[in-house]
Amino acid sequence: MTFSRPSTVLLAAAAGLGLAITPIAEPAPAHADLGGLGLRYVNSVTLPDELSFDGFKVGGLSGIDYNAAARSYLAISDNRGEQGPVRAYTLDLPIGADGKLGDPRFDTLIRLRDIDGQPYAPRAADTESIRWLPTQQGFYYTSEGEAKTGRPGFLRQAAMDGSYVRDLPVPAAFTPELDDAGVPVAGIRDNLGFEAMAPSFDNTALIAVSENALVQDGPAAGTDAESRARLVQIQIGTGANLAEYIYPTDRVAPGAIPSAAGVAEILPLDAGRFLTLERGYDPRTGFTARIYETSFAGADPVTGMAVAPATARPMGKKLLFDFTANGIDPQCAEGMTWGPALRGGARSLILVSDNNFGLAGKTAFHLLAVDGGGSGSGGGGGISSGS
Repeated sequence: MTFSRPSTVLLAAAAGLGLAITPIAEPAPAHADLGGLGLRYVNSVTLPDELSFDGFKVGGLSGIDYNAAARSYLAISDNRGEQGPVRAYTLDLPIGADGKLGDPRFDTLIRLRDIDGQPYAPRAADTESIRWLPTQQGFYYTSEGEAKTGRPGFLRQAAMDGSYVRDLPVPAAFTPELDDAGVPVAGIRDNLGFEAMAPSFDNTALIAVSENALVQDGPAAGTDAESRARLVQIQIGTGANLAEYIYPTDRVAPGAIPSAAGVAEILPLDAGRFLTLERGYDPRTGFTARIYETSFAGADPVTGMAVAPATARPMGKKLLFDFTANGIDPQCAEGMTWGPALRGGARSLILVSDNNFGLAGKTAFHLLAVDGGGSGSGGGGGISSGS
């Protein structure tokens, strides 16, 4: 998500600017353990807003993914081509002998290119999530599009130099439609599209989630009700629409900013279970971030439906970790990936936050330790895969 200008006055008032790469002060150890899956906060590292790499400021980091084979990370910026080129990075995030996250090192800047082979024109893409290909020879990434102008989001494959390879088809229900007065009547809402994306546990499909409900499926997140976001599962080889489900995004706390609330990222636990990251913002108290476990079990498929029935049972979810409740400032957390194994057998979970290029929050990397809850996978899908 990129915060819109009308919100930034309130947001910036609460957001400090980092002056050096320093760890965030650590609260008392926090631990949540539900259903055999335990999450423990370890530490966080922040970056200064002034940090530049390869000639451009590092900012807007909205997606991150780990390559266990190369021990390397990918990160993507949600800069829309107005703060330098639309871009991604490779980087290293060392975990020291003390088990804590150290200072990140950026290795390469990847200039992303449109289907014509040219750099993206300003506002032509709003890139949010990024994932390695299983072969590590490229990656997938998303764009939220720009619903207010009718520009759809996409699920795109690129080579490691950022060049276009192909798009995976997106079901028509996600395509933004406007009436003659320019009012949205269907599809993704503006700035509330494909923020979350990951390969399936077996790497045969891409799974993406709209940040809030599609216009025709129900209201955006508010104080009185959840928002019925829609998840889609696309087969990578054929482009077939394998499944669509409703995911219930949290309602907005009184006083919080509705447009800042939604599903920021998704990660597979196994063939039908996932972790989701939901974040929000309250001008009085700051950013929020919660990690949930969710599942297809018991949910009604809405595959191929132009409008999801109001009676369709959504995916269930349970809260695993709440940053704010444990005294941790998550900043504007938007990216999440499994990392390497930690000493003692826990798997690392890495989050990155979007500093909105100095308008709201700081760029921060958070390290959590995850115990239990799954078995290994050759493609990085399960919490025990990779090292």
